[in-house]
Amino acid sequence: MITFTRLIFRMKKFYFVLFLLSFFIDAQAQTVSTKPTKPEVLADTIIKKYGVTPGRQQLILIIERELKKADIADGVYDKMIDQNGDVEKTNNLSNTIFKKTNRTIAYIENNETDDALKRKYLGRIIENLKLFNTDINDGIIDISFYQSLFENTYQIVRGVHNHTIKDYIKDNISNALYMQAALFSDDQDATNVLMEGMGEKYPEILIKKLHTITNPTSADIIVAKAAPKNPKLLLNYVTSTSVERDIVRRNQDPYVKIILKIADSCTTPLKGIFFAEEVVKGKMTIAAINRVTENPDEYFKKMIELRQVYYASDLRKIYDRELIHEASRYVGSMNELHEAVEGIRFKCIEKFSAIEIYYIIVYGSDDLYTSSFLGCYTRMVARMKPKSGNEFLNDIKKDKFRTFLRLCANYNTISSFLSTMNEDNKKELMKGFVSDLDKTLEGDLEGATDVANSFGSIADTLLRKEITEEIRLTREKNKQDVTSKGYKIYDILYSMLTSSNDSLTKKFGIPPITVMPYSQLVNDSGIVVQQVFFYGDVDGKGVFNSFVGTFGAPDWKVKREENWVKISSIKGKRVDIYANMPKDEPDDEMAQNALQMYLDENDIRPSVIIHRGHSYHLSSTLEHINSRHKVVILGACGAYQNLSLVISQSEDAHIVSTKQIGSGKINGPIIRAFNQRLLEGKDVNWVEMWDQLSKQFATGEMKQLFDDYVPPFKNLGALFLKAYRKTGEDY
Repeated sequence: MITFTRLIFRMKKFYFVLFLLSFFIDAQAQTVSTKPTKPEVLADTIIKKYGVTPGRQQLILIIERELKKADIADGVYDKMIDQNGDVEKTNNLSNTIFKKTNRTIAYIENNETDDALKRKYLGRIIENLKLFNTDINDGIIDISFYQSLFENTYQIVRGVHNHTIKDYIKDNISNALYMQAALFSDDQDATNVLMEGMGEKYPEILIKKLHTITNPTSADIIVAKAAPKNPKLLLNYVTSTSVERDIVRRNQDPYVKIILKIADSCTTPLKGIFFAEEVVKGKMTIAAINRVTENPDEYFKKMIELRQVYYASDLRKIYDRELIHEASRYVGSMNELHEAVEGIRFKCIEKFSAIEIYYIIVYGSDDLYTSSFLGCYTRMVARMKPKSGNEFLNDIKKDKFRTFLRLCANYNTISSFLSTMNEDNKKELMKGFVSDLDKTLEGDLEGATDVANSFGSIADTLLRKEITEEIRLTREKNKQDVTSKGYKIYDILYSMLTSSNDSLTKKFGIPPITVMPYSQLVNDSGIVVQQVFFYGDVDGKGVFNSFVGTFGAPDWKVKREENWVKISSIKGKRVDIYANMPKDEPDDEMAQNALQMYLDENDIRPSVIIHRGHSYHLSSTLEHINSRHKVVILGACGAYQNLSLVISQSEDAHIVSTKQIGSGKINGPIIRAFNQRLLEGKDVNWVEMWDQLSKQFATGEMKQLFDDYVPPFKNLGALFLKAYRKTGEDY
């Protein structure tokens, strides 16, 4: 399945596809004629080649050039596109690119008579191939997506020719189909079917492109479909001055009208919008919403309540995002007061129930300091009594319980939590922890990753044995279909628990996670290039000055430019480090972009990327990660929670991160130890390097800080995701 992130990536690269949508739905478009057509000619070659005009011959030559680019991608001209030796995948992809393309060209030339229509269809084939060649050059190949894309092109051409396009559209709604909407733009009925289907299945895509949809009927369909699934986005539209404002405000759908009422009557519409469903059902009035939103604690409690009510609906996602935002306020307060006495530090949560503290823990997990977690955990357990842990989790339908248990494992409180229940309930809970990991509501791998991440923290030998056995049994149950998502998940988890790192990486074709070869870090000129991101807050400027200050004669030279510095080694192997200037915000981002442009224009490709800054800046750094980055060092607080995003952008990257506080006292020595190995031209042996660093940070506060850092060979969640991706699945 193609991910939403990957879809956006493709649409950015090929924005013209979306641009075409701005005129493909003309208000005056007429439904195509339904008169009978001549019988189809189904052949794999053009029957009357002399009938191909010079203009179309040029288009076919372009197609042939693109096919040759695809063919040579694996280094051999043989009409096969090798997929790492997998015969089935290689055949499927090769047939799609070569045979389906030729069959579509033949159909166009053998069945259509209109030259303009033929050119339009051939142009679509060219764009399909260009998209494919861009992706294969970037190392991004989703075979199922391209099978759909090329099959859709063929079937759309047939459907338009036979006047059956509406039925095909209705039965095959997908992102790949949507990208080719311009091919049937003259058929208003088919277009409306597409808009309705996409609005139902992918409202988050179309609603964000609302201004490109010029036909009022189609635009109204999208707005009405999106309203119950993303009311907040519609609120943003109706309170803006953009063209979308009038499109939404003219809509007569009852749900949309409620959104307008909230926008115009609520004291705080951005909070009031989360109660739209309650207003639609007659459960709340605008006056009641205003009373709740005026009190931050009451608002947080109400968000928890609604999250539980709409647990299985599309609205769950918007409550997730809002609860992350709200929980961060409480977590931020506790973290900032980490040196204060407990009465002051935890005052912000003293009035909360066990359930409310639980949601602060699971939604604030990215940023909780160890001491903040322990303070919350202690209060939660005390307030859930006399209920046992399993009774408490059952009361909230085990919402996000895997995240909670993973955190308990990480902070060594899992035995404490399990001790609140009897032996049978404990076994039942841990069985649930590792069960149905392939059947989550979101259809994602969050639960499986939580389970994998917990492995390294479960010290209880008996508990670990029970978990291993449960995973083994589930693996056996799924064994009848080794291609299923369930089998793949449990096979990887079982292998992680029972195999060494070396045998695991060999089994799943993953590069070793204990050693990063020096040869993979140097470029063609024998240089290891690093890019370091700094930010313009007070701390960022201080860290930047300290960082640059560690590099000087006689080993290093520093060259300062307007927006960045370049640090180059003088002794040993060549290492070049580029770091942007931490200018006052938002000029720091301008400096980063200027540096990025310089690197791109001069074909300088960093293999190492380093983040130096607070966690709230981390997302900006992560946007720059690509498949060329082989080592990613994230020293921000809680950066460990971002492993899946890093792996999705660079699947073989070795990641250094921290579960808790990112400290310059630790980041600096890690980077220096890493660079020392590069200067010596050595492979980076993480196990050896970590062992040496652990001796340096053997006691006191430094040991506590260092223990929260996770080296590549202990990134079990990342290891799981890498192995899963190697099975041919996306996540």
